[in-house]
Amino acid sequence: MKPSVTVLLPSLLEPVTGGVRELTVWGGSLREVFDDLIEREPRLRRHLFNEAGEFRRHVLCFHNGTNTRWLGGRSAETADSPGGRRDGWDTQVQEGDTVLFMQAVSGG
Repeated sequence: MKPSVTVLLPSLLEPVTGGVRELTVWGGSLREVFDDLIEREPRLRRHLFNEAGEFRRHVLCFHNGTNTRWLGGRSAETADSPGGRRDGWDTQVQEGDTVLFMQAVSGG
């Protein structure tokens, strides 16, 4: 059986999930966790991922406190370079890990 992972969502997405901000999903890697999350809450896809299947620019994702853009051998300086949005998605997860999504908010 694949490990269970807790996914925490920002309050901005409550209208999309019917008020749910914490979900338990299963997967052996971050990629599988993301797939299971979208299978359970398909409406999240357009809020978290772009048409290419990468995180939207304003979305940050943390695995146990580490920005997923820094996983897979990428540094903070190269994490936003082309192709950098999926590095680390093959990172293995363990039972009880946490994935936290955050969305930047701006305005004038």
